[in-house]
Amino acid sequence: MAHKLDVAKFKKLLLAERSRLHKEREITQRDEAERLTASELADYDNHPADAASDTFERTKDFAIDENHREILERIDEALRKIEEGTYGICDRCGEQINVERLKAIPYATLCIDCQESVERR
Repeated sequence: MAHKLDVAKFKKLLLAERSRLHKEREITQRDEAERLTASELADYDNHPADAASDTFERTKDFAIDENHREILERIDEALRKIEEGTYGICDRCGEQINVERLKAIPYATLCIDCQESVERR
């Protein structure tokens, strides 16, 4: 049974998540800039373990930032679909995505069956 989506509610959720992720990215980028500056100042007396720790932190921050960027792209796509009137429709099979799935992942593009099929490949 298809449920009527409260599109306005999902739009609000998506916009809030987009705002939160943008703020997190700004903080991460600012912290990285500060860490690079501090690292450059301390390079003359840098222990190999400190260098490894700095490298780990930069790699971790890069991975988190990349994940946020990908989610932001998916959020923008979901917002576009809301404007087009196609939000909540599975990109693969054309069926409505379960409301509970959208509550958990409001930028989901596939229904659970299609997502599982993709992940099994």
